[in-house]
Amino acid sequence: MTEPAATGGLVDPEIALQRQAEALGQRFPDVDRAELDDRVHDTYARLKEEASIDSHLVAVTEKQVTEDLRRSGETVHVRSDDPVPDH
Repeated sequence: MTEPAATGGLVDPEIALQRQAEALGQRFPDVDRAELDDRVHDTYARLKEEASIDSHLVAVTEKQVTEDLRRSGETVHVRSDDPVPDH
């Protein structure tokens, strides 16, 4: 099956954004899910306006939202497969 090039190989970017919000919800359990949905969609829309190529926008969106949440002081839940930093 061939995916449309304009969507970066995604059949439905909305599904990918919902998955990102779910993943972020696991990483940031203290953040309201509605807020995560808003942040993901708002960030994606902003990045899409500025992008000349949109094939990696979902991944960049997750990275940007993660950085924004960390900067705002939100606690990150470390997954069991995340490396533990050496101090």
